[in-house]
Amino acid sequence: MADDGARGAGAPLYRQVEALLRAQIEAGKHPVGTALPPEQDLAAALRVSRATVRNAIRTLAEDGLVKPTPGVGTLVVRTRTPARRSTLLGLTEDPRLTGVPTRARTLHAELAAPSPAVRDKLALRHDERALHLVRLRDVAGAPFTVIRSYVPEWVGLTPKDDFSGAIYDLIERSRKLHITHGEDTVAARAATPGEAEALEIAPGTPVLTIRRTSFVEPDRPVEYAEAAIRSDLYEYNVTLTRTAR
Repeated sequence: MADDGARGAGAPLYRQVEALLRAQIEAGKHPVGTALPPEQDLAAALRVSRATVRNAIRTLAEDGLVKPTPGVGTLVVRTRTPARRSTLLGLTEDPRLTGVPTRARTLHAELAAPSPAVRDKLALRHDERALHLVRLRDVAGAPFTVIRSYVPEWVGLTPKDDFSGAIYDLIERSRKLHITHGEDTVAARAATPGEAEALEIAPGTPVLTIRRTSFVEPDRPVEYAEAAIRSDLYEYNVTLTRTAR
């Protein structure tokens, strides 16, 4: 077997295959959203058994880099193992997108009176408006997530701003605000017809949803966002710490 990126001849064979595949994923040979070659093809190319390949892929799946998907194959879902410590990132700033070509397209942007539910999330008065922003994020050329964001008018963003990057950066760098924390609700539901069309999936396909309220000091809501994410391209990972009693 070729040892490009492997851990050395002393390592178990499946570990050498795992290291090789990991190096290829990090180098972009297998981009996020694409499937690894079939087990039998990898086994033949590397001159190892299918069991060795299967064990290597299982280890990559346990580390969160790939996800076996029935009818599709083993999808690459990250380029690097997720960090063990939780950090608040924007919904388009996932570490797995590092080094992967991404693009955000603005589908809708307007200042308007939000619904009562959104007004409550943002702690707005009845007469206060919010920027309603709908964006589609592509990853490696594939539609990845539809994000609806609501930002209070007092923040100062306008429909004419450039929303191709991370909205957290825009709020913090342009408006000199510091986002301190966020509260997430994660769920699953069927894609709406509009989401299915934008994400290029069949109507009714399950999507992962994240509803987030982000805050600046002192606990003032600065954004409420709802994301519908293709479930075949994403996993939500978090590390939980149990404290001693």
